[in-house]
Amino acid sequence: MRNKMHHGRDDEEAVDLTPASWLKFGQRNILYIGFVALLVPFGMALDGPRPPGTISHGGIGFALMLCGAVSAGFFVLNVGLVVFDLAKGRLVAKALIGCALPLMFGIGAVVVRRLAM
Repeated sequence: MRNKMHHGRDDEEAVDLTPASWLKFGQRNILYIGFVALLVPFGMALDGPRPPGTISHGGIGFALMLCGAVSAGFFVLNVGLVVFDLAKGRLVAKALIGCALPLMFGIGAVVVRRLAM
């Protein structure tokens, strides 16, 4: 029996609404960049309002540690995908970008820290 919610023909192809830029760069990589970008306001929100003259970097420190842990896992996952894709003979561009992103964020954090001191 045919589902009453189904409108249209059975031979129609589903339309893919994913933007082409997501397909080229990789959705996983874009979501990682979004996660890292949201960690800064998250760390600032964890610090909360302070009385004048007091400094606490606990929230930012937690956000940086969380970023480091997630970046390490993301790097290991993408290295595994590079090895797996090479073994299967697939393209490895997205996985290589995923390997480079945590390294770029880590190097960028060190450079910003050196410049801020």
